[in-house]
Amino acid sequence: MKYDGDPWALDEDPGPLIRPFAVTRGRAGNNLHKLDMMTLVVAVRSETEVATLDREYGEIVRLCQGRPLSIAELAAHLKLLLVAVKVLVSDLIDSGHVIFRAPPPASSGADPDLLQAVLDGIRAL
Repeated sequence: MKYDGDPWALDEDPGPLIRPFAVTRGRAGNNLHKLDMMTLVVAVRSETEVATLDREYGEIVRLCQGRPLSIAELAAHLKLLLVAVKVLVSDLIDSGHVIFRAPPPASSGADPDLLQAVLDGIRAL
């Protein structure tokens, strides 16, 4: 659509980068409780208690009712960038609507003795 000077004439979708900026109110990446894309989020308040929240906040709480979802899954459901979802989830953590659990640390690797036993078993076949 061509801009003709009327700000109300721009009724088309503003694009994929404008919406996350508006949803997070321009905030990004600060004080995010060390959230990772694999961090699991669980709602601790009922759906009736989130009626006053903005749409995206309420949707996150509804999605996390009764089952944990990762930040990546929430971003996919909401069709938002990961960083925007991290900001929203961080706000919900601060307000007590959700809790989170960091992903388990990466292990140091597989046990070499176990791998050797599997290899020996395969060779014996």
